[in-house]
Amino acid sequence: MTAVISAPNWAPDIAKEGLVPALPGGAVLLDEASMSRFRPRLLPEDFWAAREVLMLVRQAAHARARSGDLVLGGLFSRMGSLVPPQLRADTGVGSAASLNMFTILLGPSGSGKSSAAHIPKLLLPAPIGLDFLDNLPLGSGEGIAEAYMGDQEVETGETYRGGQRKGEPKTETVRMQVRHNALFYADEGESLTKQLFGRTGATVGETLRRAWTGGTIGQHNGQKVTTRVVSEGTYSLGLAVGFQPETALPLLDDAAAGTPQRFLWVSSTDPAIPREPVPHPGPLDLALFRRGFGTEPRLSFAGEILREIRDDDWTRATGATALPQLDSHKPLMRVKVASLLAVMCNRLDVTVEDWQLALAVWETSAKLRDALLEYGARQVAEKEEKRVKAHVDREMRAHSAKHDADVNVERVARRAGKRVHEAPGMSRAKLNSVIAARDRRYFTRALELAEARGWVEMEGDRVMPGDSMPT
Repeated sequence: MTAVISAPNWAPDIAKEGLVPALPGGAVLLDEASMSRFRPRLLPEDFWAAREVLMLVRQAAHARARSGDLVLGGLFSRMGSLVPPQLRADTGVGSAASLNMFTILLGPSGSGKSSAAHIPKLLLPAPIGLDFLDNLPLGSGEGIAEAYMGDQEVETGETYRGGQRKGEPKTETVRMQVRHNALFYADEGESLTKQLFGRTGATVGETLRRAWTGGTIGQHNGQKVTTRVVSEGTYSLGLAVGFQPETALPLLDDAAAGTPQRFLWVSSTDPAIPREPVPHPGPLDLALFRRGFGTEPRLSFAGEILREIRDDDWTRATGATALPQLDSHKPLMRVKVASLLAVMCNRLDVTVEDWQLALAVWETSAKLRDALLEYGARQVAEKEEKRVKAHVDREMRAHSAKHDADVNVERVARRAGKRVHEAPGMSRAKLNSVIAARDRRYFTRALELAEARGWVEMEGDRVMPGDSMPT
């Protein structure tokens, strides 16, 4: 089995890893052995085979010649934006978690991130009648909160005292939250990183970190028209961001604040995409979205899962263990993914199988992220190697030039010494004129050297023979 994939600048750089030589146009040809090294950054075959719905998701991706992992990640974000905000995952540890989901679609330019981001919309159309903002561009933190806001006529508590409307309640237009579901999409994640580390970074970064956990977002200002407050538990939010490896690397620099840990990482490169077309399966049968989740939806977890979550949390809370910085949100991310996998099967009870499949998703995400870190480290090492080489080259050139100059100064000094012994008392200018034009740049240093060696003596502007003569 072989597959051709386009992988210029993709992490890891397959050509540099020595898998295979690059083909014309920057593509590479992977055989079965080569793909075995590539697959750890992709969901394993047994993950897809575990459930029919997962096979359908992958088929929908392959029907459009796009990565199965990419479409599944986009679908998770879409589901997270469409579930009712009241549906939260309460595992008995910490606060109940929202199902808000953020996904990074990682791959080189032209690998299908943009088109694949829309395939989840074919698999899961928005429920009829739901006030849902779909695929909004990602803007500032205030813009995220603004997506849920609108103008609403509300009663003031007063009534008209006269006129045709006497006795009727007075109303006023108020800016308030009017919707509860929104999906954001950024085709080029570089705009996000520029915001994070730019003037507006404090706002968008804090908003995203709060939104992932379902906390209150927005800001309260003195004027009603500029006040945007979206309270905890009143909104569902999904986010999908397309990144190239080079533009994704800066996001990892925000790990101290906790931003990259809140993203699921999926690859846009998939060697399993078949060469021949496959039919699109059509929308998934996600009945919960179609018929509704009920008035008080509640997720439940198998006892085995709850025990594992509590035991793991206890070891961290007591200081017995600690997660690496970039893995700090692994427990909550796994809870979110397991919950969405259950919802994908039209259930609100999270089973042990959901939990295990969520682990596979997490581990694949972490390996892809770590591959990006390795790619970044290689880039830094290569830049440092080039910098050191350039410095060494400069030093060697300088040393060589100095050596050449010293040789030339010595030669001109000997020439000047001999001429002075042949014609004592010539002026400095006269001596300079008898030196070859190409060597006159060395004259001053050469005369100083000749005087130091005792070949000449200076008497005012006259150059006299010294005690010795150059051999």
